[in-house]
Formats: sequence, structure tokens, C-alpha cells
Amino acid sequence: MKIAVSALVVTAAAVFGAQSIDLTSKSAVMAAGKAAMGPLKMFFAAYNADDGAWIEQFDDGHYLIQWHESGIYWDLFYNYMKWSGDTSYLDFVDSNMQLSAGGNDDFLNGQSAITELSGRWNDDIGWWALATMTAAETFGQSAIVAPHNIQAGFNPTYLSLTNVTLYEMFLDWDTACGGGIYWSRDRNSTASNDAFYKSTITNAEAMDALARMYKITHIADYKTRFDQVYAWLKSSGIITSTYVIYDGVYTTSCSSPSTEVYSYHNAELISAHSIMYEATNDATYLTEATNIFNGFVAQFVNSTDNTYSIEPDCPPSSCPKSPSGYNFPGYRALSTLFNATSDSTVRSQISTILTASAAANFQLCDSNWYCIRNLPAGTEFALENGTNIRDQFETVAILNALTVIVGVDQNGATVTTTGTKTSGASRFIGGLFGIVVSLG
Repeated sequence: MKIAVSALVVTAAAVFGAQSIDLTSKSAVMAAGKAAMGPLKMFFAAYNADDGAWIEQFDDGHYLIQWHESGIYWDLFYNYMKWSGDTSYLDFVDSNMQLSAGGNDDFLNGQSAITELSGRWNDDIGWWALATMTAAETFGQSAIVAPHNIQAGFNPTYLSLTNVTLYEMFLDWDTACGGGIYWSRDRNSTASNDAFYKSTITNAEAMDALARMYKITHIADYKTRFDQVYAWLKSSGIITSTYVIYDGVYTTSCSSPSTEVYSYHNAELISAHSIMYEATNDATYLTEATNIFNGFVAQFVNSTDNTYSIEPDCPPSSCPKSPSGYNFPGYRALSTLFNATSDSTVRSQISTILTASAAANFQLCDSNWYCIRNLPAGTEFALENGTNIRDQFETVAILNALTVIVGVDQNGATVTTTGTKTSGASRFIGGLFGIVVSLG
């Protein structure tokens, strides 16, 4: 797979030296990706919450990494493994995934009311489900979490974790406003009308997972539900004719969507439609992915320097996070569409955006691909001393995407991590999506 633009050699001045990378070279991009994983991991041991995730908030109230972002963090590792075939981080990642899933085959402690009401909402668990979906794509349908640490009831398959999470998310689908999954899992919440909000990102994440489940299983229920969710997003007015995608809708005011826009809405829907096209060869899905991409470019790509750097409703001057995190899944979306389409114009646009964004981002990196800024002490969503660990999230997201762009084939799938699935009590769900999975 050839890159669509020429002379893509980036030389980035770094804080502690000079960082150069030839973005036409598979070996150079893969070597950079491998090097960047060390800094991505390096602070986790000292700043984790002993539950498979980063510390969200310190005792003094200072914020670090939100729980849903930990799901995105693990997905960065699984995506790296998917394209590189390097499984040296697998035990580290799986040990933490095992901690988070516990013995319930889900990320809600068996739909614990306390867990559901304490910040694990449908969009949050969705990011974790997308991470285990990547692992299932990489290692196979029967691959289990943490085969290096077999414990009765604590080694579900990656696929079952994604499937159970989808099931749990769709428990919060109803016909209010014509359909849609609620953002919160608490229908009795009195905070900011949260109980009545159906967020776009929740439904877009579900579509991403549904497309990927359909591609790997070919079970029709996933595609049926995918089409149902998207039809609702369009009929609700959340998606406009120019593919501006609004944040969601309150069931107390169905005709008035909340008009904030964030790039990850478009990103997740680009990924979802690209993958559904690959699974079905139905050009309707690819056309829609391209339309959503065009809307993405118009809103979130800087027309002056071609960087993916604009968040109209979370600009650098007021956004509490830097980077905001909305772009973490965005880079994957660009590479997913690139892989799906044969349209040379679209591929050229994607290559230009990714390489321009890489050139800007890699200016942070030293010769060891440590790309983390030292911000003022006390900066929110960084370590308390100002070490901005989320910078490395973005660098790895870009490098993972570039790996696809330069034509590296998926070779992580050749690595076998299957084992004997252990389970506890035989509580089962199924039917909704056609797969019977154990919940304990």
C-alpha cells in the first residue's frame, strides 16, 4: 500500500535533541512506534489505581487520567500489537484488563449499582469494549484475557467482554425520541438532566463495536442493530446534511439536539462505516464514511497547515486537557478509512493530515521518542508536578495510524494467545446479539 503524497520526510526539532523519521519507510515508522511504547508505559506503575486503570483523581482533588481514557490507553497498546506483532507488552496490558474486568466478564462489576452510579457510564464502558475488540481482532475470537495468569472466573475471552458490554449498553436503549442509547446508566439522576441525555458518542462507539463484531462473527444481529442506531442518529437531527454531528439530545426536548461538536463523533462513525464496508462490500457504507470524513475535514482540520488540531467546543484556550483526547480515536479513524477506500483523493487527504499532524506532534519528542511536556506544577490532567503523560497517548495514536498508512500488514494475528476459558457461576446472556457469553 503506497503512501499517496510524496516527500513525506519529517525532521522534528526536539527538546533534548533532534528527531527524524522518514514517513515513507515501514521500518522507520515501526521502529519509532516500538520506541514510543516505553514512555507510554513508564509512569503507569507509580500512578495506577490498583483496579486496572490510571488514578483518576488524587486525594487533594487534582485530576489525572479519567477512567474512560484508561480504556483508550489500553487500546493504544492492543493496536500497537495488532500492527507490529510485538507482544512484549501483552502481559502488562492483560494483567490490568483482568483487574478491571474482575470475575464478571464486564466492566461494571456484574452491573453493580454502585459501579454504574459512580462514573462508569455507557460511553465510558464503550471505550474499554473497543480495546478488547482490538485484542480479539489481533489474537482471535477464542483468545482469552491474561493467559499468563489463569484464575477461575477471571479469564474471559476478549470477544465476550466486548459482547457483554454491548449488551449492557443496549439495556439503556429505549424509544424516547425514536431510539438511542442513554449516556448515563442512572435513569433517576437529578444532576444536569443526565438521566434524559442520549449522547452521540455512546451510540457511535456502539456502532464501531457492532461493525467490528459483525466483521469477525458475521452474525446478522450486529449489522441490524448497527443500521438501527445510525438511522436514529440521522432521523433525530443529530447528524446534519453537511455531516456536522451534534453532541446528543435530551428526551425532554427531542427536536432540539445539543449543538456542541467534538471530533470523536465523526471519528467513531468514520471507523464504524469503514469497517462495515469491509465486512459487507456494500458501497453505501463507504460512501457514508467518506461523507462523514468530509465533514470531519471541514470542521476539525486546520486549512492552513493541514493538522488535525481544531476542536471548536474545546479550544486550547479553555479546554482543561492538553491534548483534549478527542483526537486519540480520530487518528485510528483516519487510518481505518485509508485502509478501506481505494479513492486516491481521500487517501491523499488522509496522508496529508496525518503527516502534517505528525510533524507538529513529533516536535515534542526526544531521540528516544519520549514526547511528554513538563507543564507548570498543578496543571490539571497531568501529574501533580506537571509531567503531561497524555502527550504520549497522542504520539502513539499517530504512530499506530502511520503504521497502517505506510502499508504494514496486520501481523499481530499470527500470535496465538488462546487458552482455556475459565468461568464461575453459569449466568448467561445472549439472544440480543446471538452470542452466548458467560457473566461469571
